[in-house]
Amino acid sequence: MSQINKVSDFVSSFQNLSKDEQKEVMKKLILKFFQTAMEDKSFFQEMMPHCMEMMKGMDFPMKEMMSKMMGKV
Repeated sequence: MSQINKVSDFVSSFQNLSKDEQKEVMKKLILKFFQTAMEDKSFFQEMMPHCMEMMKGMDFPMKEMMSKMMGKV
C-alpha cells in the first residue's frame, strides 16, 4: 500500500468516528503531532498560517499566545 493510500485511509477512518471518538484519538496523538511538527521548522512555519486562520474570530487565550509566537502581535 502506498504512503498516500495509508494517509487517506487514516483520515477517512478518523472522519468516520463520532465526535467523542475523534476527541479521544486527538488526546492520544496531539502531542506526537506537535513533536513531529516542531522537529521540522519549515513544516511548522507552513502550517501556522492555516492554524491562525482557523482561530480567527475565536475568543480564547490560545489565539493570542500563537500570535505572539509567530511575531504577529
